[in-house]
Amino acid sequence: MAEALIIDDDERMRYAISALVNKLGHNCLCASSLEEGLRAAASSPFDVIFLDVNLPDGNGISALPKFRMSPLHPEIIIITGYGDPDGAELAMQTGAWDYIEKGTRFKEINLIFRRA
Repeated sequence: MAEALIIDDDERMRYAISALVNKLGHNCLCASSLEEGLRAAASSPFDVIFLDVNLPDGNGISALPKFRMSPLHPEIIIITGYGDPDGAELAMQTGAWDYIEKGTRFKEINLIFRRA
C-alpha cells in the first residue's frame, strides 16, 4: 500500500485525486499550500507526491528539491492548470517523475500513479 501526498490549492482537484488514490487501495493526505505540504512531507514518509505548480505561497517546481529530500525520496508528479513546455522540461530536469495538466483524464492519472 502506497502513501501519497496531494498538494494543490484547488479543493476539487485534491478531492478527485484523493478519491482515485483511495479507490486503488492506497492512503493519501491532502495539503492546500506549499508550507502545509512541506510540513507533511517532513513528518511522514510518502511514496508519491502530487504537487501543484502555482500555490498561494510559492512555486511547486522551485520547492521540488525539498520534497525529493524526504525520507523515502518520493516520486513527484507535477500538476498544473497551465500547460508550459518549458515548465515541464524544468520539472523533469529537477527530478519530477511526470508532469500533467489539470483536466487530464483520470485514466491517465491512474496509469502515471501506478508507474510511480
